[in-house]
Parts: sequence; structure tokens; C-alpha cells
Amino acid sequence: MKRKETFINDKRRVSYLAAIYNRIYRGQSVLIEGDYGVGKSRFLNLIQPQKLRGVRVETLFNIHELPASILQELNYDVKATYRRTPRHLKQICSLSGFFIVMDESNDLDRRAWPYLKRIIDAGVPIVFAGLPKVRTYLSSEHPDILSRLKTLVLYPIVVEDFILEYKDFEPEEIEQIYVHTRGDMRNFKEVCTDCWDKAKELNHS
Repeated sequence: MKRKETFINDKRRVSYLAAIYNRIYRGQSVLIEGDYGVGKSRFLNLIQPQKLRGVRVETLFNIHELPASILQELNYDVKATYRRTPRHLKQICSLSGFFIVMDESNDLDRRAWPYLKRIIDAGVPIVFAGLPKVRTYLSSEHPDILSRLKTLVLYPIVVEDFILEYKDFEPEEIEQIYVHTRGDMRNFKEVCTDCWDKAKELNHS
């Protein structure tokens, strides 16, 4: 029994991927917005452009650690210090051939946004993902940054798509799990994984 490691590429997600590739290849940035459990993190894993290297950044880092971590992911030997932060920022803005991924952008230190604006303006694309409150915050505090981002709203995958993908489940079972988890994709996957484990344990199909 083979478990599925990725979520379904429904039509909306396919179109979103195309829009993201068009943006980042032009050096422009994107905000992926969605509620808890819609699959933002898994969707980010689908973004794998052939011509750009993806650099993931931990949004819980301190302000001086953010630029240093980007350079470290690009194999530069740098140390995260407040004194070197301006130099690191300038170095990032001079580079090309990569894009930055920031999941859980709602956790970013508010002081980080002006730094990120400099990076965006330098033509280094950033793909943000976060809760709706990220757009609310930017609209209030940094409308100039929000105007530089294309906002894509991610919705839960509908039950019909799950039925097509999880073919080793009966359609009625998928519907019951979907209703039980209220469309929360993270919870849905956990329940399906539990079902697969139990079926394997009982030697059932």
C-alpha cells in the first residue's frame, strides 16, 4: 500500500503555480493567503521552477538572522550579527538566480518588513504564505509593500478532488472523512493516514 505524499493539483492550484512562475521569473513577488489547514505549506512544496533556486527562510528568526540565513542557504560563509546586517542586505540585493520562500509569514517580526521591501525592490522575488491577517497588516502598516505583491487566496480542495485522488477509498468513505474534518486538509490527511495504517495492520485493502 503506497501512501500519497502530496496533495492534489486541482485546477485552481495549477493556475496559481503558473501565475507564481510568471511572477518570480520576472523578479516579482507573491503572497499566498489561506486559513488554517488549506494546504499552504504543501502548496509551497509544489513550487519548483527549473531556472531559479528556492531559498526557504525561517520567519521566527531575529531581524539580524534573516539576511544571514538567506546567504547561508546560498552557500555563503557569513555570521548573523547586527553590525553586519546592512552588508548582508546589500549583498542579497546584488544577487540573482534565486527566489525566497517565507512560510508562516504572520510570524515575521514587524521590523523585518522594511528589509524585505528592499529585497523585493532589488528584483529578488519572495513567495510569502500566511494567514489572512498578513494582508490585513500590510494593508494597514505597509500598503506600499502590499502593492508590490500579487495575492493568491488558497481554498480547501473540494471533496470531489479527494475522491479522484484517493482511489483506494470508497467515495462514500472520502465524503465522510471530508465532512468529519470540515475540509481541513491537514486533518484530512492525518485521518487517511490512520486508515491506511489500520488497514495495513489488519491486512485489508
